[in-house]
Amino acid sequence: MLLKHEFRFHETQLEWMDCLPIVTTLVTGRHVIIDYMTDQQLTETYCMIQEAAQHGDGYGIDEFDSEKDFRHEIEGSDCFAIVSKDSGELLAGLILAVSKFYRGMNGVCDPFIIVKRTERKQKLGEFCMRKAIEFAKKLGYMGMYVDTFSNNVAVQRIIEKIGGFQRVGFLPLGGRLQTGQLVGSVIYYRDLSPKKPEDT
Repeated sequence: MLLKHEFRFHETQLEWMDCLPIVTTLVTGRHVIIDYMTDQQLTETYCMIQEAAQHGDGYGIDEFDSEKDFRHEIEGSDCFAIVSKDSGELLAGLILAVSKFYRGMNGVCDPFIIVKRTERKQKLGEFCMRKAIEFAKKLGYMGMYVDTFSNNVAVQRIIEKIGGFQRVGFLPLGGRLQTGQLVGSVIYYRDLSPKKPEDT
């Protein structure tokens, strides 16, 4: 599933979008395919998010009431699937949603990244975040907000390792964990606007 907002894209960006699927290799040597999500993969992504929420892994237990609510939340987003080249199994989902922190039209994105629980500890999260930045630039976004639970140390380490992000805020009530505990959210921002020659 990908809902293209034609008015947001320049011709070169549309050409890039037409080049998917692409095959690439993870740092582990595993070959993966990146393509637009199918409707079935969107359902799988929702299920992975629900499973993560049950384990307190980056998503709140009450983040989405239903799959319908999830689909409504990401309507108009750019949705990508990372699948195993060998098995075709969905390994991770990457969704570039229009950020609710920016009040303009489609200028800033907010990535939803989810890695299948059985595929963790293979640097897939870092791979997805790097792809989120790359794809967001190619799609013409001028910036990216990332909000992550304050207890999600893994994502914060990825953001620090990649670099280029600024910590710009903290929400004391970010979400509710499966245990009922309320947890805050840390907000990061990265400028994606093209650099002018004098900036380099």
